[in-house]
Amino acid sequence: MAAPMEILLTSDASGMLWNLCVWDFQTGTAIKSFKGGSSAPRSVCLLDGYFLISAAVGKPIIHVWAAQKKEQQQQRIVCPGVVSCLVASSNNTLCVAGIAEKIHIWQTCTGDLLAVLSRHYQKVTCLCFTDDGSHLISGGEDNLVMVWFVASVLQQGQNSKPCEPLHVWSKHALPITDVKCGTGGSMSRVVSASHDQTCKLWDLASGQLLCNFVFDAPVCSVTMDTAEYHLFAGCSDGNIYQVNLYASSEQRERHIQGAASSADKKDSLIFHGHSKPVTCLSVSMDGTVLASGSQDQTACIWHIHSRQRVRTINHKGAVTNVSFVLSSISNSQTKPNFLLQPFKRHLQSAESDGDASAQGEIGVRIPYQVPTTLGDIDREEKSQLLEAIQQMNDSNQTSHSSRQQLETEIEKLRQANQLLFKSAIELAKT
Repeated sequence: MAAPMEILLTSDASGMLWNLCVWDFQTGTAIKSFKGGSSAPRSVCLLDGYFLISAAVGKPIIHVWAAQKKEQQQQRIVCPGVVSCLVASSNNTLCVAGIAEKIHIWQTCTGDLLAVLSRHYQKVTCLCFTDDGSHLISGGEDNLVMVWFVASVLQQGQNSKPCEPLHVWSKHALPITDVKCGTGGSMSRVVSASHDQTCKLWDLASGQLLCNFVFDAPVCSVTMDTAEYHLFAGCSDGNIYQVNLYASSEQRERHIQGAASSADKKDSLIFHGHSKPVTCLSVSMDGTVLASGSQDQTACIWHIHSRQRVRTINHKGAVTNVSFVLSSISNSQTKPNFLLQPFKRHLQSAESDGDASAQGEIGVRIPYQVPTTLGDIDREEKSQLLEAIQQMNDSNQTSHSSRQQLETEIEKLRQANQLLFKSAIELAKT
């Protein structure tokens, strides 16, 4: 039986039955499970619809599965420290992890560590990309929410220069628990949640605070529907609050009470069902179904319009992740567009062995393969390549006593490779 287009991923802290489980949320049937360890909160990503990755609880390890293969072969990537949160960009080119107070950015197709951000003062608790991957939002236990321009981060990271965030939002009084970014790229809205019992709505372009929502209990998780018409906040009292973001109110601060008064009843609705803090939330693409995970070891499926609990999925431990994703897990014939490489522990510039010209270069995935055989290149270019290769072979037979000679050889090899690549590209265009 083929898996549905939209599926639900869940994980719990125990790892007794599985690490991750794929569910058909319409029927409550488990489609597939992935065993081995357990997943930390906000650390599950699906890369290219093929690679399923998650960070281990309390260990410096990232688990990797080929989600569409029948046989489960778990791979492990060792990280510089315990990963507290994990996120991937929308185009699957970057994978970002929060390790202690630092943010590590890797390129997925090469495994290169492109940048390390150390602007937070305490542990990073949550990460989020914009839908176009141009900005990264991070929150930490230092009560700060920071916005990073990814292009600037990558450019300065390769030069080993410190990078400053685009915005630093310091309106929260207690640690940040969750961040969620809407659609619109650099013009989108961002909502942040904190233990200070508030959710704050920000404008990403200007960095201004649009509205402050005050709840009766600390907020543990937050999300928005696809249309960004409603905000959903999971609190430590087990309740999930639904807030209308387009309510006719000119106030910059709105108090959302548990026993909604007549004034707030139309703007805030409550989902009752969990007995412990709600740790994670996710909304389906059509905005009709809400999934929630809690420390009471249950994941609940809700019908948003009626606020009725459709079904409850029991787990063996506190639920750490719930997420609606688009994938065809059962299609074993699908092949990935790239191979996920082990993540390196040192910056790319530090591994270039003194090659100054290599610093700042980032590998790019080419979606098609170009011919690179000498028979496909014209005679003049072929003779130039053969001459360059002969010169390199002759120089290899001599002893290299100085570093200057080694650098000359590397430069010749680079020129030959560039000539071969340009010729192949020109041939592919014709």
